[in-house]
Amino acid sequence: QKSENTMKMLYNITSYIFKKKEISWLNYKKGQTDLNSPILFQCIQTATLLVAVFIAWRSIKSQRETAKKDKTIALLMKDLEDDFLTNGLEVLRSVHNNEDNDVAIYANKSHAKDKETIAIRNILNYYENIGVGVSADIYDIEMIKNAQKTMISSIYKQSEPFIKNIRDQQNNENLYIEFERFVKKLNS
Repeated sequence: QKSENTMKMLYNITSYIFKKKEISWLNYKKGQTDLNSPILFQCIQTATLLVAVFIAWRSIKSQRETAKKDKTIALLMKDLEDDFLTNGLEVLRSVHNNEDNDVAIYANKSHAKDKETIAIRNILNYYENIGVGVSADIYDIEMIKNAQKTMISSIYKQSEPFIKNIRDQQNNENLYIEFERFVKKLNS
């Protein structure tokens, strides 16, 4: 009895999928169905498979979104705890706020070993890597936007003269391009 009820339920699902109230090629006769029909069995099997695939797809998509949010939260928490990031932010802010100092000069080869240059490059490389992660859909851009849009945009704006100068120095317009794209996504 249970298997017959299950077969009837799957038959109804199959009927719904095919959007027909009457499926003549399944030997459907006014409310009576030959449940032993191989064609009916294959239709039910196919419908069941389609439902299972859809449920699996939704589950995978949901797990992926959850993992993406977890990675983003871990990233945002790391920002608050990482010494090289806080040091880089302090150096960048200090150079930017000093009227006698220009962040662009630290892109020159003569300053390559300066602690300021290293700190600025570290922070730019960090946000370049985040930009790559955002482009690859590893991080949730909306969560980052909600949590740190102003700070990240400010870092880019303060370091932009450095970025332009190092691109010119090395004749490479792609340096820190993912960071630049990332900031554009944050501000769009």
